[in-house]
Amino acid sequence: RFALVDAGYPYEQVSQRARGFLAAALEHLIFWADYAAPLKFHEEQAVYLSLRPSYTIARAAVESSAQAVWLMNAADPKECIRRHICLARWDLQEYRKSKLDASAKDVIKAEEAELVHRVSAVFSEEQIRPPNGYLEVIRSACSADDLALTPDDVERLWRAASGAAHGKHWPNVELRTTVLAHSDGGNSQETTVPDPVGIRDVLDAAYRMTQYGVLRFADYSGADLHQLSLDATLWVSGRLPFRADLRAGTVEQI
Repeated sequence: RFALVDAGYPYEQVSQRARGFLAAALEHLIFWADYAAPLKFHEEQAVYLSLRPSYTIARAAVESSAQAVWLMNAADPKECIRRHICLARWDLQEYRKSKLDASAKDVIKAEEAELVHRVSAVFSEEQIRPPNGYLEVIRSACSADDLALTPDDVERLWRAASGAAHGKHWPNVELRTTVLAHSDGGNSQETTVPDPVGIRDVLDAAYRMTQYGVLRFADYSGADLHQLSLDATLWVSGRLPFRADLRAGTVEQI
């Protein structure tokens, strides 16, 4: 499928843009996993999960992977190219805003104008307008029936993650739960901690969006999904450490 899309738009490989979105999402999730559940633990290692970093990393993974999912969920190559151009314009506009020098802004603006002109015989400028922010892309990505994420649920999680990332006050109330903390002297008092269910849900949404995007990318690339899954399972199992009481056992028994 990517070959058809790239043949229809030879100016830039659409597959490479999709790969970039997914690579970003995976970097975020692997960073979290390396901290929260590393393959090798030091005997005295302790993991402290705070509220805002967990939500922030999950949010970044959702935003990155949703762009790839929306891009690849197009009904045909032409629609995939249209979405690609929308995302490319969005990228150029954000890039232009990052420049302070006026001449540098003009160069990027001219690049976007050339992009619009290049496809003007096929798409109107309105048809290739950039998305109106990440929420529009995320909700659109959830239109896939087999993604198992509803637009409303993901929006709720994304707004919670955005509030946490930006230091808003309401996540301190909404995303925490009250527990009894016991001191060494036997006394106890109420305290608030990050709600583990909320952290689980937002990370699960990030995982589902990213995993779906990766599988779609493999499918669009003509890969054998069954073989890829088997290879990945063997790769992970070859690196997972066993508990001390299992090291003398056989792998077949686990």
